[in-house]
Amino acid sequence: MDIEKVHTRLTTLVELYIKTIIKEYQDNIPGLRYDYLKNIKDYGKIIQIYETGSVNGMANNVLISMPLCAERILQKMSKVPGFGINKKHQTYNEHNIITNKNTFTTYLWHVFISGTNAPEYYEDLLLHEVLHFCGSGGSTALKEGINELLTRKLAAKYNFRTNGCAYPNEVHIAYELQKIWGEEVINNIAFMNNEKEIETYLANYVGENALDLYINIRNLMELEVQNKYYVKINSYDGIKGIIQKTINYKKIDYSKVYSLIAEYKAKMSNISKLI
Repeated sequence: MDIEKVHTRLTTLVELYIKTIIKEYQDNIPGLRYDYLKNIKDYGKIIQIYETGSVNGMANNVLISMPLCAERILQKMSKVPGFGINKKHQTYNEHNIITNKNTFTTYLWHVFISGTNAPEYYEDLLLHEVLHFCGSGGSTALKEGINELLTRKLAAKYNFRTNGCAYPNEVHIAYELQKIWGEEVINNIAFMNNEKEIETYLANYVGENALDLYINIRNLMELEVQNKYYVKINSYDGIKGIIQKTINYKKIDYSKVYSLIAEYKAKMSNISKLI
């Protein structure tokens, strides 16, 4: 892999994605972050490829990092008979890009069957991470679901590349909340990285019932994810790490979250009938 060429390609995409995100979410991105994004001079300094200690992409408000170890892992996979036998394989189509039953296992199969190389792997991760860089938070499991929901919506609208497999369970919950509260509420929440700010916003503009639902869902999701997935996150390296990551994710159970959503919808329906 020619790191310099890959970096140049990713730099071009980062610039495109940032400018698109600014256009789409200019009313939701906080002022200081918006000004910073509008005045970036060197997009190449934003993206790095190095040994991150994980197969995941990562982002903060300064850098977007791609895992160099992906090259090593994919090289090993390429030696297995059948690697790359269907170059046109996709994990989603125009009808199921937003919500689907894909998991990381789905993506691993796609990587194998399509013969995905390291640069393509990075591109599959990139849009999600650029959204984080632009200010869409990932401090909780629910915020990750919202960020991935926005990722898929952008990919669908602009035909951007993404894997369509990240945080599937969390995306479903984010999508349910979007159907209840509307896109503008979810977009605002996405770019609020302070939980107290989110809580104040919901209480003032959506209502106390919405605030209670958000807090309860957030806390339930965090308990599930911390105990069954994030507790091992530093060990998700190499092929064994990928397998363990998949196994642990399958243990997450959000059935109580869906019960809360159903109760909220019933309660709000009853309130509307009384008005």
